[in-house]
Formats: sequence, C-alpha cells, structure tokens
Amino acid sequence: MGGKIKFYNRYTKSFEEEFIYGEPFLKLLYHSKVGKLALNQVIKRKLFSRIYGHLMRNAHSRRKIKPFIERYKIDSSVFEKKVENFISFDDFFTRKLKKTARPIAVENQKIIFPCDGRHLLIENIKKLPSFFVKGQKFDLKSLLQNEELFAQFKDGQILISRLCPTDYHRFHFPCNAVIRKIYRVNGDYLSVNPIATKKRIAIFFENKRIISVLQTEDVDQFLMVEVGATCVGSITQTAEVGRLYFKGEEKGYFSFGGSTVITIFQKNKISFAEDLRENSENGIEMFALMGDDMGVKI
Repeated sequence: MGGKIKFYNRYTKSFEEEFIYGEPFLKLLYHSKVGKLALNQVIKRKLFSRIYGHLMRNAHSRRKIKPFIERYKIDSSVFEKKVENFISFDDFFTRKLKKTARPIAVENQKIIFPCDGRHLLIENIKKLPSFFVKGQKFDLKSLLQNEELFAQFKDGQILISRLCPTDYHRFHFPCNAVIRKIYRVNGDYLSVNPIATKKRIAIFFENKRIISVLQTEDVDQFLMVEVGATCVGSITQTAEVGRLYFKGEEKGYFSFGGSTVITIFQKNKISFAEDLRENSENGIEMFALMGDDMGVKI
C-alpha cells in the first residue's frame, strides 16, 4: 500500500508525517482493481465532483465545520469570519484570512509562494526528483496544450504547490504582475495527493486546469497553472486580465477538495531558497505559507 508521506516543515525545521484527509478511500482507489474501476467510471468524472461540491454548499454541511477544525487542529483565530458565521462547509473551505495572517516578503527582488501548501521544485524539467516513480517525465507540452508557450518555457523552472483539504485555499500573485491571457483546458478530476501522483505524474496533464500567462514589471513572463482535483467544485479567478496586481494580492480560489498550483518561470530567472532546493533535490516537499519567500529574481 506504500509508505507514509513525509514533508519538511520550514517553520519547525523538521520532517513531519502528513495526516491525509480520506487516506483509506484514496488508497482503495489507487491501489486496488475495484478502486481503479470506480475511479475510471465515476470518481474522475465532472458530474461526481459537481454533485459533491453541491453537497458542500448546502446549509446542512455546516455541521462538519467544527469537527473538521478540531480534528485537523486548524487555527481559526486567523479567519476573517467567525466560525459560526460560515453558511456551509464550502464557505469555510474558501475562507479568507485576516490581512495580518500571511505577512508578505516585501523586498522587491523576493518572489513569494503563491499559496499555502507543500512545495516541490523542479529546476530542470527534464530531470524529475525521486519523489516520482522513475521513468516518468514532466510533459510540459501536454500540461500547457500550447506550442508557443511550450517553446518559451521548455527549459524553465517549475514549482508544484500542493494544497491539502485542510489548507487555506486561495492563491495569490508571487510578484507584481499583469495577467496577459487566461485559458482553460478541460480534463478529469483525479486526486493530486502523492498517493496518486507518485504513481502517475500524468494526472497533472489530464486534470481540468486554468493557465494564466503573466508579465512582470521588468517584462519577464511566467505562468500559473491552477489544477483541479477530485471533489473540486470549481476554480474561480477573482483577478482580471490586463490589470497590474501587487505581490500577495489574491488571484483566485479553489472550491472544496485538494488542489495544486504550478508556477513556471523561464530558465535561470529565479534563484530559489536553499531549504526548498535541498529538500526538492531529495524528492521531499517543503511546507511553507503564502507570502513567505521562495527565492529571488536574478
């Protein structure tokens, strides 16, 4: 069934074991014949996630909020809303935080993590870390579905930021930037948990995703790809094309479910933080919060 998933926590400076939401269900889906049959016939379909999302928006789902907070030890003191004021579980899931909850690394050259989560850096697209099964490749062309962008970023640097259902689920601009274009790629709704992606990285290229082409103030371009997953009702873009947004401003949010943000920079544009580089080279994700620095512009 596979070992436990461990990650490095930047703040405790220690390795921790991930407590996976719905772990028995995920293992059944991805490690058994019956599960794989259900996965292909039902779970990955849009209708399943849409129905589940509807249930999480129902007022009756409110009763799940407090037990969820208690079980996963989520700090409610940083919520913008009081817990009793959430109207549904999805309202809690897409919660906003107090502005003081995520300090932004203000230095001009610093690039910040776009979301809370467990982050994995691929500095060379052609060389995957041991986190993934050997023999797999990061198929950027399939991810982007765009020949021009593929040619521009094929030698680029990639940050995969994985959000768990327990995380804050809004994503933000990693630096000052203007969105030049947004396009959508339809796909499945497979889990992006390591239980699934360690076996098949191709999940990232098969799932529904939204791709944004962004331009920084010094005319460099980079990409942000928001990837949907099982039970993600929708990916909502709150930012607009053509407007300048400052580092740390909100770009959008995921509705219920685990999700991923993939940030892609052109070759040798970012010098990444040492702890991120070191752990990624060893195939280990690093937990860090939105607003913390992931590196500096070269």
